[in-house]
Amino acid sequence: MKIIDKTPYRQEDGQVTFTDRIQATLKYGLTWYDRIQAQEKILPILDKQLSRNFILLRNITLGGTDVELPLILIGPPGIFLVNVITEKGVYRAKGEEWGLISGDQFAPAKINQILRTSRMGQVLQLFLDRAGLKGTVTVEAILMSANPGTHIESVRPVVRVVMSDALERFAASMEQARGTFSPEMVATLAQIILTGKVANQASPKLAPQEPSQPEKQGAFGFDDAPEPEQTASPSDSFSLTEEPTPAALKQKSKKGKRIAGMSIAQLAILAGILLVWLCIVIIFILYISSQPNG
Repeated sequence: MKIIDKTPYRQEDGQVTFTDRIQATLKYGLTWYDRIQAQEKILPILDKQLSRNFILLRNITLGGTDVELPLILIGPPGIFLVNVITEKGVYRAKGEEWGLISGDQFAPAKINQILRTSRMGQVLQLFLDRAGLKGTVTVEAILMSANPGTHIESVRPVVRVVMSDALERFAASMEQARGTFSPEMVATLAQIILTGKVANQASPKLAPQEPSQPEKQGAFGFDDAPEPEQTASPSDSFSLTEEPTPAALKQKSKKGKRIAGMSIAQLAILAGILLVWLCIVIIFILYISSQPNG
């Protein structure tokens, strides 16, 4: 399997420095590092089972947009949006519902990972449709758990659910599935996703796929107004911690002033953290100095 890794704040050797981790946390939230580590757990399994005919795009930004998506697996069987979760416990995935199970009680989770995964898949589908591939490529969204301590009761969820103990079977089924795309087509799809440009006339033609599920008319259409809970963020972008919306696929606008890749607000927060750390060090030194010599 070929892996194209665009994970931000990650060194070429795979390490995340202390400074990079602070910057990533400020931008993506406190769970960013845990989600990156969860991805690390499943990558060796997929890489072992899948041939070079598969391409995995990791933490990429859709070409020409500000939309960031976690994992996109492209291979002969099709194209899959994979959201790897870090939650631990017993969960229920029923339709569009997602929540914790404690005894006989069901409590909806603060972040609905089922809907989040579904919307990621829909955003990728709309991106490909706008790239001229409507009716040609169907995206399947997959919710994947990398934690052995997570159990998910699935009752016809709107996305495919794969638990940690089924990762090898999932990868094997991908490798053995009937092929729809040739290696050239797989490479073409990866290029379109990364650049946002439609393949030229010389590129391989893509044969239409049968949709994996009926499309909901008007759902997430670019001309439709989003529902209140799907309103775009002020920057009209979707990150790994936000809900994707049609507005997230707008072309990149001019960014605010950035220094070393960080916004003024992020630099201010980082400066505050460093100032607190410096004060603690100074107080500790003064305390040691004030103690009588033994």
